[in-house]
Amino acid sequence: GRVDLAIGFMPDLKAGFFQRRLFRQRYVCLFRQGHPLAREGMTLKSFSSAEHVAIVAAGTGHSMVDEVIQRAGVPRQVRLHVPHFVAVGHILQTTDLIAVVPQAYAERTLTPFGLETAPCPVKIPDIVINVLWHARNNREPANQWLRQVVFEEFSR
Repeated sequence: GRVDLAIGFMPDLKAGFFQRRLFRQRYVCLFRQGHPLAREGMTLKSFSSAEHVAIVAAGTGHSMVDEVIQRAGVPRQVRLHVPHFVAVGHILQTTDLIAVVPQAYAERTLTPFGLETAPCPVKIPDIVINVLWHARNNREPANQWLRQVVFEEFSR
């Protein structure tokens, strides 16, 4: 009863919630400008030999990234785990680590942190970013209004 809406990729959310799709998102590799991979290109071999920062992001479906990479049999050298995306730009701008992140996040970090992207050589399924709300708020006028504002903003 304390949260009106949630926005994100939450495939494990249990019954009792409604959701509406805001947009689809693909995953990309993110690294600093001047990284050796910027010159060499991102191949499966270079992806495997690079050192990675992995985002744990508890409560979201982002752990799916690690699972897909493992199932594909692609070895990965994870040197650092972080609990959320906030620190990733800061970490990547001063190291040779790379990260696999949603494209919208990557696009917002390129300029402020001097980063660049490459397509991920491991096929990771697109994710759907939804706005979610509890069933008890479904008919509440203020919540309906807020959901509509969020939907209009993100669906542009």
